[in-house]
Amino acid sequence: MARRRRQNKLTLTTVIAALILLAVINLVESNNLMPENKAVEVSSQDSTVEVHFIDVGQGDSIYIKTPSQDILIDAGERGDTVVNYLNNLNVEDLELVIGTHPHSDHIGGLINVFEEIPVKEVMDPGVVHTSKTFEDYLTLIDEKDIIYTVVRAGIKRTYDDGTVLEILSPENPDEEKLNDASIAARLTFGEISFLFAGDAEVPSEKKMLEAGYNLKSTVLKAGHHGSSTSTSKEFLEAVSPEAVVIMCGAGNTYGHPHKETLAKLEAAGIKVYRTDLMGTIIVETNGSTYDIMYEYGKGN
Repeated sequence: MARRRRQNKLTLTTVIAALILLAVINLVESNNLMPENKAVEVSSQDSTVEVHFIDVGQGDSIYIKTPSQDILIDAGERGDTVVNYLNNLNVEDLELVIGTHPHSDHIGGLINVFEEIPVKEVMDPGVVHTSKTFEDYLTLIDEKDIIYTVVRAGIKRTYDDGTVLEILSPENPDEEKLNDASIAARLTFGEISFLFAGDAEVPSEKKMLEAGYNLKSTVLKAGHHGSSTSTSKEFLEAVSPEAVVIMCGAGNTYGHPHKETLAKLEAAGIKVYRTDLMGTIIVETNGSTYDIMYEYGKGN
C-alpha cells in the first residue's frame, strides 16, 4: 500500500538530527560487517564494469555499472543532466549513491536523481552545510526512506560479482574544510582499479598516505577538478595511475585544471582525459584489460 506523503515540511535541524542518528547505527553496522582482506575472483570472464565520467560542466558525476550494482557518485549542479543520462542507459534504480561532500557542484543534481530514480542507499561524510541545496538533499533522503550511511576511512564492501569498494577518506572530517571532508573511494575489479578522489586536497591525501592504504590504481579521478591544491607528487606516485580523468567545465572561472597539475601529469607520462575537452568519458574493463572512450572521439 502506498504511504501518504507527510504534510509538514521538516526543518533542516530535525532532518539532520534524525539522519545522523540513523547514520550512527549504519556506521556501526558497516564497521561490524567489514569483510576480511582476501582475494576476490571476478565471477565470470564475460563480466564487465563500466565507469562513466559524465560531463556535467564544472562539477562531478560518475556512474558505475558492475554486473550486480548500479552506483552513482555525485551528480553535478541541480538539473536533469544526470537523470537524462541514466534514463538513456535504462537505469531503473541505484543500489548506492555517494554524495562526496555538500558542495552544490557535487550534490545538487542528486536532488533531481532522488526525485526520479529509486535509490536504496546514500553514503555521505556526515558534515553539515547550511545551503538550501544541502537542506533539500537531506529532506529528500528522508522523504524517500533512503538508507543514509555516514562512512569513514577503512570501510570496505565486497560484492558477489567480484568488485570491491573501499572508502579511503575522510577519517575525521572538519565542517570548516568541506573539500577535505570528501569521500574518496577505490573500486577494484580483477586487476583493474579506480580511485575517485572527490574534491580531496593535499591534507586529505596526506592522511590517506599515512594510513598506509593501497592507493595504486589504474585510473585516477583527479581531486578538485585538477586544482593545484590536489594531486600532490607523493599522492600521485602512490596511486601511480596509467590514466587520469579531470572533471571540469569548459572555460570555467576557476582556471581548472591548473597548469601545475597538468605539468605534473605530463612529467610523469600519464595520459590525461578531460571532460571539458572530451565530453563524457567511459572506461570499460573485463578485469584484466580496459578501453577508454569519450564523447568527442575515441582513444586508449
